Amino acid sequence: MGAIQETRRHEATGAVATDARTPDLRAYVYLAIMIVLGSTTSPLAQVAVRQLPIGMVPLLRFGIAGLFLVPFVGGFATVRELIRRDWKRLLMVAACCVPINQFFFLTAAKLGTNAHVGLFYATVPLIVWALAWAIGQEALDLGRLGGILISIAGVLVIGLGNVLGADAASTPAETRAVLIADLLLVFAVLSWGAYVTLSRPLIMRHGALPTLAGTFLVGCLLQVPVSALTVPGWGAQIRAATPSAWICLAVLAGVMTPINLTLQNLALRRLDASAVATFSNVAPVLTVAWGVWLFGEALTPALVIGGALTLLGVFWTSRPAPRKAKAAP
Repeated sequence: MGAIQETRRHEATGAVATDARTPDLRAYVYLAIMIVLGSTTSPLAQVAVRQLPIGMVPLLRFGIAGLFLVPFVGGFATVRELIRRDWKRLLMVAACCVPINQFFFLTAAKLGTNAHVGLFYATVPLIVWALAWAIGQEALDLGRLGGILISIAGVLVIGLGNVLGADAASTPAETRAVLIADLLLVFAVLSWGAYVTLSRPLIMRHGALPTLAGTFLVGCLLQVPVSALTVPGWGAQIRAATPSAWICLAVLAGVMTPINLTLQNLALRRLDASAVATFSNVAPVLTVAWGVWLFGEALTPALVIGGALTLLGVFWTSRPAPRKAKAAP
């Protein structure tokens, strides 16, 4: 709550970030909390979506998160102004964030493993960088091409491990389900990368929290017709759901979704974006650890090798660019 209030105060006063080269303990505290919170998103979503209707989870998650943010952005008037001024871009951003991404992400979480979700999402910074270059937001850096190729190789190793049945304990049906989940995760990562990239102009013009609130609420409205198609099957699932599923959904909606992104924005005001991205990539490693600990998921050779390659590529691509030496006078 305090983090959100501080973000709102910074945006209202136009406060600027401190020098990225100056150590900032508060920024690292924000990052540490953000990493831990972010790493639990996949396990929480997996518990919720395996018991609750898959069409209901994003509706409640982003609807509640959007309403949670409204008081901190000055009420619904701020959101209406954002829609009035930038409705076309907001529509694209909200669609990528909620109905498109959540369909692929939640379906993959339901069919596949928590570890695979974490490792595939480790490639999001690469997707963001590639899309930003494609639309002219960032310059092409050929020095980072190797990192992209290494990360892609890691994802291919994971997929190949599934095809060859790397986990001998899995049945053919389970192996096929994980393979389908990995394919869905490709589109989940692409849509989330598009959301992050396309939302940057909105954040620059309207602020981080108003953009978040508008994205969540408009995305929730876009999710309504998608969810309506699955309503007939909700009754039995809701009655059979355990309290743990509802608790996981509540934590996702009230804590992970709004607060995690707020902490990220606070860190971005104090550190270089490349530094924040590098620290953020620790979250997928923790996500794999949660999967092994909470769900008993096996660490297969393909997962270990592919995961190592994926993280190596991500860290290589996210590393800060070397500073150019000043010419001698």
